Amino acid sequence: ASVLLASGTLVSRILGFVRAAVLVAAIGAMNEGANAFAIANQLPNNIYTIIASGILSAVLVPQIVRANGHADGGKAYINKLFTIALVVLLLATVAAMLLAPLLIQLYTSEWTEAQRALGTSMAYWCLPQIVFYGLYTVLGEVLNARSVFGPYTWAPVLNNLIGIAGIVVFILMFGADPHGTRTVFEWNAVSIGVLAGSATLGVLGQALILYVSWRKVGLKFRPDFAWRGVGLGLTARIASWS
Repeated sequence: ASVLLASGTLVSRILGFVRAAVLVAAIGAMNEGANAFAIANQLPNNIYTIIASGILSAVLVPQIVRANGHADGGKAYINKLFTIALVVLLLATVAAMLLAPLLIQLYTSEWTEAQRALGTSMAYWCLPQIVFYGLYTVLGEVLNARSVFGPYTWAPVLNNLIGIAGIVVFILMFGADPHGTRTVFEWNAVSIGVLAGSATLGVLGQALILYVSWRKVGLKFRPDFAWRGVGLGLTARIASWS
């Protein structure tokens, strides 16, 4: 089991390095377009880390493990928990997308208006990653609580493969630019969508592949909005401090 986990992490890191190298070949480094994409693609990670990462890892996992002792193996509790997490993540994503111009401006006070507009356009494609990062974490932590560790570790490999494929498609469509000579005015809706959209597609794939493992361990998600009477109040109080 340890070898399985370590190898998944190692393969993911190697592919992440390859992905970074291919990205530099596609758009260069430390130029207006590359910097705009870097900020836009990092923004959902930062927001997700602030609003959910610690809560999901430190608070929900013990509750999920405790729910495994319920008569139904914790299935009802997990469905309710997953529903709440999905609602919160969707609301956070909508709020972030509405505030995208302001969020980009907070990071880029010295940018030109054209570069800031490019970063904002990319952010609209990247910010849905907030939901998908959350789904990946919840799906994976439920599997971890049931002692199924491999899929959670190997799922980022799929993310990197999709990301690399998206960058290759970008190069085929718009050409490589390792020296970063492409100006902000040479980007258009299609090139932005291919690059930033494929990055988000990778995170989506990383999350959805875990649902296959859910089915294999006998779990099936059904939205459940009946949140009273199952101990979620204690979870909420603990989570509020995080």
